[in-house]
Amino acid sequence: MENAVLQKRKPILKIGILSISTLLTAAGAVSGAVPAMVKQFSTHSQSSVQALITIPSIAMMIFVLLSTFFIKILGKRRTVLLGLIVGLIGGITPFFTNNFTLIEIARFLFGAGNGLYSSSTVSLISDLYEGDEQRNLLGIQSAISTLGNSLATFIAGILLGAGWHNAYLVYLVFIPIIILFSIGYNKDVEKSIVATNREKASVESGKKEKKLPLKAFLAIILAFLYFNAIMALSTDSGLAIAQLKLSNSGMLSTGLAIAGIVGGFITMLYGPIYKVLKHYTPVVIMFMGTIGFIGMAYSKNMWMFSIFMVIVSSTSLIFPYIYGAVMEDVPVSSKDFAISIAKVFNNFGAFLSPYTLVLLGKVFNHGDAVSELIIAGILMLVIGIAFLLLAFSRNKDLVNKSDKEEA
Repeated sequence: MENAVLQKRKPILKIGILSISTLLTAAGAVSGAVPAMVKQFSTHSQSSVQALITIPSIAMMIFVLLSTFFIKILGKRRTVLLGLIVGLIGGITPFFTNNFTLIEIARFLFGAGNGLYSSSTVSLISDLYEGDEQRNLLGIQSAISTLGNSLATFIAGILLGAGWHNAYLVYLVFIPIIILFSIGYNKDVEKSIVATNREKASVESGKKEKKLPLKAFLAIILAFLYFNAIMALSTDSGLAIAQLKLSNSGMLSTGLAIAGIVGGFITMLYGPIYKVLKHYTPVVIMFMGTIGFIGMAYSKNMWMFSIFMVIVSSTSLIFPYIYGAVMEDVPVSSKDFAISIAKVFNNFGAFLSPYTLVLLGKVFNHGDAVSELIIAGILMLVIGIAFLLLAFSRNKDLVNKSDKEEA
């Protein structure tokens, strides 16, 4: 077996690990097929057909939590491959059938497969890399997830021209991903990582670091609140444009697409950005989100609205920071479980977002779409202040640690 240090320098290993994020958030890539499927399945309600897009999210939340147990039994490599294969089967099955129940099961399988390897998209980077290299890869991983979804949606849209069944062929992309991961993350690499993690776990077993898990938990809670706020970008933008009576409202879809792509590319720069801002990175990100949402609420034209959407979308930089903070704070033995919890909280936050914004709107007696954008901006400001306090606490811990070492 090659030395692990040499193995992790191999580009194919990085490509293999990063590739598994390509279709991680692509459950909605086939949403363009819904209108045609509503006509096809006229005996089913429209909401039942629309639910085919959200069923994977439910399955994903369940299997993100179960993935920890699969990893203990099968190991991380086999669990990821199992997830990718299940995702492939669930993804392409609708191409072969007109049975609605079977399509529902297939969509659940797609989400279950993605859930099985979701936490590994982050933890594998932590297993192999440290410091600046880890942060750079976390930024790229998050960007690939965003850009992969955009690319999958684009390809599915083209395939849709030949019938709604064909849109599901986009999930054949799982095949090269499976090949790349199998080759890049081979059995020898996994054996080396398992041995290294066991050594780290044995060293940490004698340490009592109660403060670190608390900071990780707080970061996860703040990410949960972030998802409650950020979903307003998708759910309230259209209504806000109508309320503001902006012309060229047809630019919204294009603006959202551009915002997502720009946000993905900005996320790639996470490593260099963190080098400068350190633990103040999420503080700056959240303040940008506040400016973006408030700017959207007071935009005078679609160009201004679109520019502020891009600013809000750039807050996706928070993802690599959160996962990096969790991996930094949590012991090796608890890392996979902690990342799984973070993923579940993120999805749950996104699910609750419309209800949270409506509830806060009622509290402040402002329930319209523009007000919800402002509320989302205020929520990001609160999150930013909380991250600022956490940054002060982390810096204080570093100073105390330095003083002890000098003593």
